[in-house]
Amino acid sequence: MSTIVATPATAQRTEVGAASSVVGKVSFRANGTGDRRSVVRKQRFAWGDLITTEKKSQLQILLLDRSTFGVGARTQVRIDRYVYDPDAGRSGVVTLIKGVLRFFSGIGGDNSAEVNTPAGRIGIRGTAVDMLVGKRAEKIVEKEDFVGRVDSDEDEATLVVLRGPGADSASGLTPGLVDVEGAGVVVTLDEPGLAAYIPRAGAAPIGPFRISDKGLVRVQEQLAPEVKRANDGGGLLETLLPIAVGAVALGVLLDGDDDSQQPDNPNTVRNPNRDDVQRSPNSSNRPPDN
Repeated sequence: MSTIVATPATAQRTEVGAASSVVGKVSFRANGTGDRRSVVRKQRFAWGDLITTEKKSQLQILLLDRSTFGVGARTQVRIDRYVYDPDAGRSGVVTLIKGVLRFFSGIGGDNSAEVNTPAGRIGIRGTAVDMLVGKRAEKIVEKEDFVGRVDSDEDEATLVVLRGPGADSASGLTPGLVDVEGAGVVVTLDEPGLAAYIPRAGAAPIGPFRISDKGLVRVQEQLAPEVKRANDGGGLLETLLPIAVGAVALGVLLDGDDDSQQPDNPNTVRNPNRDDVQRSPNSSNRPPDN
């Protein structure tokens, strides 16, 4: 058995994964400090690396356990910790400071990941999930009937969408759950298409709610804006492709997006936190710009 642990105590530059696809201008700072360097394909990443994508840029990171992070444009993400044991599984912690991130879990083992945002924490057990932080998350949920306009911070707002198979999936793919935590309150997403929204730091998550097909398209456009919008009459899955061109990632996405596998919308109760008045001005509490 061989265990790879990426921590500052073991090795300052212990590899945790590499760039499998780079589009546009992507850079990183080793250990979050020093000069910013351009990311090229096969660039290796390690604990503490701070990664930044510019406008119209994208990045896919392939981790050692075959999990992937798809990083959208105008995004900043930091790899905080990564532990991988081929016989037992993987655990990792990253911080999504701003922007858009898609996670696909590797196959087999006890795989878990944690994503911290300015508004809360996202605990991932297996599965595939999309996460947005900032004004783009706020704009998407404004058009969702269950959420609408709430008191959000445009730098902290966090939207989480479960894309992969849930616990009761019969797809044969690794099922999983997503726990979205804010202000000590946890909302669990256990079916593809369910979402949760944390409007600001110190606020509880709103949800779970089933995001609309149009909402899914808007999320996808933030990850891969070159993908054309889906036809109104179904056909959503055929046009939604992940940033990564990988068999595992593609399979999870197509399975997770398949409307035919999603149960009818169980949400019949209106969001009790709904506020139809204009949202408040920007908060002075900004996320760290590490």
